Amino acid sequence: MKKIRSGQSFLYRAQGYKGTVLEARMKDRVDGKALQTALDHTVRRFPDLTQQLVLKGADYYLAADQAPMKATETLDLRPLGGAQVDYHLVDVTFTVNAIRISFHHALCDGRGIKPFMETLLFYYCSLKYNTRFSAEGIHTVNEFPDSSETQEPISTLRRPVDSRKLIPVITDGFQLPEATATPNDCRCTEIQVDQNNFVRYAKEHGATPAIMVAMMLSHAIWKLHSNTARPIVCSMAVDLRAAAGFEHTRRNCTGSFYLPYSTQVAHSDQDETSQEYRSLIAAQRSPNMVNKSLNMQTELFNKLDSLPTFTQKQQFMSMFDHLIINTYVLSYVGRMQCNDFATHIDSVHLYSSDVKGMTVNMTAAADTISFDVLQGFRNDAYAKAFIEELEQAGIATQSTATFSFDTGHDESCVTASSHLQHV
Repeated sequence: MKKIRSGQSFLYRAQGYKGTVLEARMKDRVDGKALQTALDHTVRRFPDLTQQLVLKGADYYLAADQAPMKATETLDLRPLGGAQVDYHLVDVTFTVNAIRISFHHALCDGRGIKPFMETLLFYYCSLKYNTRFSAEGIHTVNEFPDSSETQEPISTLRRPVDSRKLIPVITDGFQLPEATATPNDCRCTEIQVDQNNFVRYAKEHGATPAIMVAMMLSHAIWKLHSNTARPIVCSMAVDLRAAAGFEHTRRNCTGSFYLPYSTQVAHSDQDETSQEYRSLIAAQRSPNMVNKSLNMQTELFNKLDSLPTFTQKQQFMSMFDHLIINTYVLSYVGRMQCNDFATHIDSVHLYSSDVKGMTVNMTAAADTISFDVLQGFRNDAYAKAFIEELEQAGIATQSTATFSFDTGHDESCVTASSHLQHV
């Protein structure tokens, strides 16, 4: 067994933690038999993602789960860590044309589960279409799992920081008036654009795709609340693996870069704002700023490790139960490695119902970029305003009506304490 460290911030929640789902929409009906065989191949390459949680004393550990993973046809997203999924922290299900991977953030993050999905899709498409697709960039069973893939990126030691070289960053901006710490439900609007058109437009203005989304969405929000004195702040989730020295780990290793959008910025052109955001990101990516961010996580996990009882740890983590990140979160999981089997994939989506304000997840696959606008309130004005920004830029969109969804609480907080007897 191995003690969890970087995943602790997703444990010790009184009601459990909501699962996260990476979903591939296929162009053809899903073949359950091919998917199960593909899953069997995939778990051989990623044995660490078949583990279960064990609670020993007040600490959570990862331990082997000998039960086979089963690809199940169901509309439901099953509770992770519970008996329905044989205590696994990853569950693969499918519907008529969708392959869904539910995963627990205590085990890995979006960048950590991405290679698993890529390998699963590679084997699935190869089997279903009886074709030898390119395996470039895919982790196949011919590779031996490397220990660096499961290293804990956050140690107990603080990293060196030169306080003289730190820069001030606006981290807390305007709060959406609809945002609440206790949402009744979570809602989603799916927006899709042509990847080539969007990337081309971003490059024309000197922006990366993620920077362009931040500019457009912040401007959309600002137009609806142009009288606010506080800036609209995009909290951009960033992968800190390389900076932490653990580039290949699947464990949680993310931070945030902050991009404020004020009235002054709103009256600048996109080229200027793009350059300003690039400079802000470069400054926040400096070793001192990154080390400061990693040290905050070190301090959090050191504090948790110092608390002797489960109840004390749960009480300490309750501060996150009502946390709203203002103004919104933007997360780009990256471009899926789909090679020549991309012709069988329509789009890929990332979503979780653990949202109190607003989060936009961005995923690129095949010829499509998907924006999943997740919100803990009913008002869809921000999603509509974002669509308007895209179309005014000449980027055609396809979108759904806003719908309610729930990825379900995990059951590991209940079942983990009983696992010692059979581990």
